[in-house]
Amino acid sequence: MAVADTELLFALNPLDRKHARALRYLERHRVLVPDVALFEFQIVLRARGRSAAKVASAMMALKQIFIKYNMKEVNTINTELFIRQAEIEERFSLSYFDSLVAAAALSLDEALISDDTAFDRVPGIERVPLAEDAER
Repeated sequence: MAVADTELLFALNPLDRKHARALRYLERHRVLVPDVALFEFQIVLRARGRSAAKVASAMMALKQIFIKYNMKEVNTINTELFIRQAEIEERFSLSYFDSLVAAAALSLDEALISDDTAFDRVPGIERVPLAEDAER
């Protein structure tokens, strides 16, 4: 199993350039979707000017994909996660949301599916590049 970075969630959009690779990955691997990635996904859509109804529609589409590919949503938010997030942000200079996703992956003790090399700075994170692993 591996943990989805928010990047993977955006790649589930058929218009995304990584969409085909994302689907190939999901056909071969079981994926955990942390709550923090869903939260970031929603915030980014809102920041891009999407209405609440459009965001809800996007979330419903994600939910259908999760069911189809046997992806499991997992709850990671607790005080320990926020403590670890702050440590990761401060020590390794990751953004707020990248440090939240990193903390979630560490708490789940699973690899992280992401092409974002910023995660390579965090000890204990095994990053699985979506672009490379789709062909394995």
